[in-house]
Amino acid sequence: MKKIILVTGLLGTNSRGVPSFIVNTSYMNAIADAGGIPVMMWSTVLASEYADLADGLLLTGGESVHPARFGETFHHLADQDTDVAHNLKAGCNAARDEMEFAVFQEFYRRKKPIMGICRGHQLVNAALGGHNMLNFPRKHPFEHSEGIQHEIEACDGSILQKLYGNRFMVNSFHRDCADRAGSEVNVTARALDGTIEAIEHKTLPIFSVQFHPERMRGDAPNPTFGPDGTRLFEYFIKLC
Repeated sequence: MKKIILVTGLLGTNSRGVPSFIVNTSYMNAIADAGGIPVMMWSTVLASEYADLADGLLLTGGESVHPARFGETFHHLADQDTDVAHNLKAGCNAARDEMEFAVFQEFYRRKKPIMGICRGHQLVNAALGGHNMLNFPRKHPFEHSEGIQHEIEACDGSILQKLYGNRFMVNSFHRDCADRAGSEVNVTARALDGTIEAIEHKTLPIFSVQFHPERMRGDAPNPTFGPDGTRLFEYFIKLC
């Protein structure tokens, strides 16, 4: 029987101002092509029921994780600059945080597989005691938010190393990053500039990546000559 994968998405409003949930079809296609059945999450209240129903959880990309979720404030992250703090705050979605942290905890309690991508990577890091940096290119001369392609280095024995080798190309579409991992996880891949690109829980089937494997597959993969992201989704489905 195919595995059911719960997929989170953007919680906001549509062009008419009506409350809506939006998820990029690339996530759903990647799960389906890897042999799973993607189901979109739409309720915080039903987090426990979702965790009972689904075999795995995919946390997708999107807005910044609120700094309160990892013991920070906007002003501290902005070095007390009010304008910068305002901009950092504008990039967050507290309602989405509430929904995704709630469902993360339900899957975590049940020891069910969880995969995070981009924002999902940062959320997994925060939920497991790590620290994130918002709009990190402001302090560091890295261009990860500009849709670049770059090489990463995976640790021996890690999920990524087993699937793709020690060095391979990925895409990059992020302003925020996980800059310190929690005690429950291992950092398992970094960009050549040191940016954390993947983490794995030490004992549970939980892992996350900063890049977008769902865009590294299909008819227009990014990078064009990078590895096939479908293999990572197939690995996730097998975990489930």
